[in-house]
Amino acid sequence: MRIRSLRRILLLSINGVILLFMLITGVSTFYSTHHELDELFDAQLAQYARLVRHLLLEKPSGVTDPNTIIEVPRIMEDDAQTTTAQERTLEGHKYESKIAVQVWRQDGKLLLRSANAGPLPMQPMEAGYHVIKYDDHEWIGFSLFAADLDVWIFTAQREDFRDELSVHVALDHLIPLCIALIPILMLVWFAVYWGTNLIKVLSIKLSQTGPNNLKQLDLKLPRELEPFQHAINSLLAELKEYVIKEKRFIADASHELRTPLSILQLHTDNLSEAKSPADMLNANLAIQKSTKRLSHLVFQLMEIQKLEHLDQLRFLPTVLLNVLSDAMAQIESKYLDNVSWDIQVDSATKLLVEAALFQCVLRNLLDNAAKYAQKGSVVKVNAEEELTFCKITIRNFISTEPTPDLPRLGERFFRHAANQDIEGSGLGLSIVRKIIDLHQIELTYRVSNNEEFIVELKVPNNLS
Repeated sequence: MRIRSLRRILLLSINGVILLFMLITGVSTFYSTHHELDELFDAQLAQYARLVRHLLLEKPSGVTDPNTIIEVPRIMEDDAQTTTAQERTLEGHKYESKIAVQVWRQDGKLLLRSANAGPLPMQPMEAGYHVIKYDDHEWIGFSLFAADLDVWIFTAQREDFRDELSVHVALDHLIPLCIALIPILMLVWFAVYWGTNLIKVLSIKLSQTGPNNLKQLDLKLPRELEPFQHAINSLLAELKEYVIKEKRFIADASHELRTPLSILQLHTDNLSEAKSPADMLNANLAIQKSTKRLSHLVFQLMEIQKLEHLDQLRFLPTVLLNVLSDAMAQIESKYLDNVSWDIQVDSATKLLVEAALFQCVLRNLLDNAAKYAQKGSVVKVNAEEELTFCKITIRNFISTEPTPDLPRLGERFFRHAANQDIEGSGLGLSIVRKIIDLHQIELTYRVSNNEEFIVELKVPNNLS
């Protein structure tokens, strides 16, 4: 089952590590304790054997008594919890039965044994330590040969006794840790809750955002969460810009389409009320003209909308003369024939541009040059290659009365009051401005003293 809560993942992970650490500590403590007790009890077995040898030397007469038995009290063991003082009885201790002693002569005769050791040898007559199976239990034994007495002394201890003590010692270490585990887990829970609470605050802030509420987040977050806030703020900024563009597009479209649609409706009414063929023809021509203007307006609005959401372009080396020819082919013939054209562009001149968009730039600029030029005048187009850019100049003769409002050229829907009779929507230069910004092109407008309107484009040879 996949866990989808970060807080739960952290709690399970941290607590799991703590429990694993305690388990490893417990196992390590048990084996370390067992090893230390083994060394201690092994030393005691050797010490017991030497003590028996010393006693035999002190009382050599005891060696001659055959099969002497050392009584061992039989104290019943139970699982009841008792204190150390309670385990010390008048008869002795219950663990006495887990320690055994035997003394054998070299010829195989048993001289001395504890009551819990049988009449048979517990271990081989070989000096050193032995692991033996005796009386259905595993024992650790030690054999010592006393050459001066010509006897073998065996001491042994049950293995389960050692295991039991190892468990007790290990538990003595682990029980305090287990008791401390509860406050540790509570502290872990508190730390995780406190640490992830800021994520919850962040999610609450995000849930409060919407199309009408795209404010930047400004939370005091840990260093690890700051990149998330930065990324979210970047996304919110892009969304806000997108919403603004959409609202502006809707406002512009509704504003600009209202008048053409009203005019179209008027001509439609005139057509339905026409009483003569001439009136019908005039209304029909007016409808065609209005429809054409409306189509042009919608086309330009869609071009602007497309450019608003265009972030990355594909720049390729493009022959300028080819783009120029394609742009002029899209200009209406009535404007194209209104002026003479003087094109001075080298066929080898290339630009690093997005061909379709740059063609749109030239089409709009050349279309305006033909529309607003004095009838029969010359429109000049030339290109000069410089070290870091290519300068394209478009010149046409216009009437300077009234004076052109150069700073406002490129504003959406801006048209000079004196040019309202010329077809257009005021969007062409707005499209041009957007495209040249994407290309990092420098665009300037100016009017010379001899009524010549000059447009200059400086197209960089490479983009930074």
